[in-house]
Amino acid sequence: MRIIRLASFTLASSLLLAGSAPTLLAQQSAAPQEKAKATDEIRTISGELVKVDAEKSTLSVRLADGAEWTFDYTAQTEITGNKKGEQGLATAEGSKVVVHYTTADDKKTATKVEVQSKME
Repeated sequence: MRIIRLASFTLASSLLLAGSAPTLLAQQSAAPQEKAKATDEIRTISGELVKVDAEKSTLSVRLADGAEWTFDYTAQTEITGNKKGEQGLATAEGSKVVVHYTTADDKKTATKVEVQSKME
């Protein structure tokens, strides 16, 4: 009789644990997703430099399809083709640019900006 009670208790315990497993797994899946990770991959786009905001350290580029993309830039951003460097970007509005950038947390950060001739 003791063996039957022990077997019944063991079976009931196993069923109880098995029944709660999906709930435990669902709680683990409901954990907040990790923030978008930074990508070290450098991407490149080209277009017309339409706006530079020195206070916010951003620049906007109009692509061939008409879309306008905004990039952050930092003191480490390499600027070529413009003799005045970072301060000279504002005078380069209307120029063709090639922007090399990385993406992190839905922000695009320019690592290099190649200023070329004015768009016509």
